[in-house]
Amino acid sequence: MNSQATTQTRSKWFRWVVLGLMSLFCFAQYYIYDSVTPLASMIKTQLDYTGAEYGLLFSAYSAANVFLFMLLLSGVLVDKIGIKLSGVIYGFLCVLGAALTALGAMDNLENIIGPVYGFFDNIPPGNWTPELKIMLLGRTIFGVGAEAVLVVNNKVLAKWFLGKELAFAYGVNLTIMRLGTFLALNLQAPIANRFSLISSLWFAAFVMGSGLVMFVFYMLMEKAAEDKKHDKSPQDSDEEEFHLREAFTFDSSFWFITLLCVTFYSAVFPFQAYAPDLLIQKFGYSAVKAGFVASMLIFGTMIFTPIFGWFVDKYGKRGTLMIYGSLLLIPCHLALGLTHIPPIIPIFIVGISLSLVPAALWAAIPMMVKDNKLGTAFGIVGWVQNVGLMLFPWIAGKIADANTVTKIVDGAEKSIVDYTDTMIMFAMLGIVGVIFAIALKRADRKNEGMSIEKPMLD
Repeated sequence: MNSQATTQTRSKWFRWVVLGLMSLFCFAQYYIYDSVTPLASMIKTQLDYTGAEYGLLFSAYSAANVFLFMLLLSGVLVDKIGIKLSGVIYGFLCVLGAALTALGAMDNLENIIGPVYGFFDNIPPGNWTPELKIMLLGRTIFGVGAEAVLVVNNKVLAKWFLGKELAFAYGVNLTIMRLGTFLALNLQAPIANRFSLISSLWFAAFVMGSGLVMFVFYMLMEKAAEDKKHDKSPQDSDEEEFHLREAFTFDSSFWFITLLCVTFYSAVFPFQAYAPDLLIQKFGYSAVKAGFVASMLIFGTMIFTPIFGWFVDKYGKRGTLMIYGSLLLIPCHLALGLTHIPPIIPIFIVGISLSLVPAALWAAIPMMVKDNKLGTAFGIVGWVQNVGLMLFPWIAGKIADANTVTKIVDGAEKSIVDYTDTMIMFAMLGIVGVIFAIALKRADRKNEGMSIEKPMLD
C-alpha cells in the first residue's frame, strides 16, 4: 500500500519534471530558428547578402522536409527506433545545423576549412558563395532535426499526461517554447553588438547544445524511474504507421483547415523573420530596439495562448476563432506597410492572432479525423505548412530586393529597403486565410459528426 502511494506520488511529480525538461529542449530549438531574425541587417551588411539570400536561411529550414518528405517520415522513424534514440539523433542534427550556420558566417572561412571550401565553391549554384552554401546546409540540417524534435516532444507528453492534463501540458510546453523565440529576438542583437555577429551565432549553437543536454537528463530520469507501467503505455505498444493513401479519405473540412494552416503561418512566421529589418529601415530603430519590438509578437502569444486554449476547451467556437484570427492579420500588416502608427501595436495584435488560430486549429483536427488516422493527418498538415514556410520567406526577400535602392549616407553607400509591397503580400495571405476559414466553417455545418464549433466532451 505504501509502495503504491509512493509510486503514484513519484509519477505525479515525475511527469512535471519531464514537461520541464522537454520544454527546455524545444525552447532551444525555437531559439535557434529565430537566432538570425534580429541579425538580418548585420547579416546582409557584413556578409553582403541580398534580401532573397537572407530569406533562403528560413526557406532552407523547410527544404528537406518538403522535397525529401522528412517531416512525413520522421514520425514513422520515431515509432520504429523509439523516443530516446530518435530524440538524441534529431537533437544532434539541431546542434550540427546550428554549428554549421555559425561556421558559414566566420571570417577567413577558406583558411579554417581548407579544401572543403573549394568543394563548396564548385557545387552549384555558382552565384552563391561557399559561406552562404554552408549556412544554408546548416539551416537545412537544423530544419530536419527541429521538426522531428517536435514529434518526439509530442509523443513524450502524450506518454506522461492524460485527459485534461494533456491540454494544459501542451499549453505550458508551447509557452516555454515561444519564450525561446522571445529571448532570441532580445538577446542575439545585443550579443552581436557587444562581441560580434559570429559570436552571437555560436552562442545560439551553445543554447541548442544545452537543450540536447536537457533531453539526456530526461532519458536518465526515465531510465531510473521505478514505475515500470509507464514504459508499457498504449502509446508505446500501439503506434500507428503512416499511409499516404489514407489522405484520400479525409473530408473537405480537413483540407480547408490544412490550406488555412499554410496561408496563416506563411503570413506570420516569414513576416516575423523580416520584422526587425522593417523596423530598422522604416522606423529608424536600432537592431536591439527592433528585436525587442518584434518580440512583442511572441509576448502576445505567451499571454493569450493559454487563455484561448481554455476558451476552446470550455466553449468550442473553433471555426469562428479561426476566422477572427485570420482577419486580425489583414489590418496589422497593412498598418505596418502603409502607415507610421507605433509598430508595437500591430505587432502585438499579430501575436494575439497567433494565439487565436493555433488554439482553435490544432484542437479541431482530432475532431475531424479518426484516431487511427490522426498521425497521418498531422503529418500532412505539417508537410503542407512547411511548403509555405519554404516558399514565402524567399518570395518576401525577392519582393524586398525589387524595392531596394542604394543611397549615399554619411559618405557611405547604404541599401534602403521599402517593405510596403512585402507587407501587402502578407496581408493578401491573411485575406486568403479568411476565405479558407469561412469555407471551413461552412463545410463543418454539413458534417454529421461532432462540429468543431462545439466544446469537447469530457
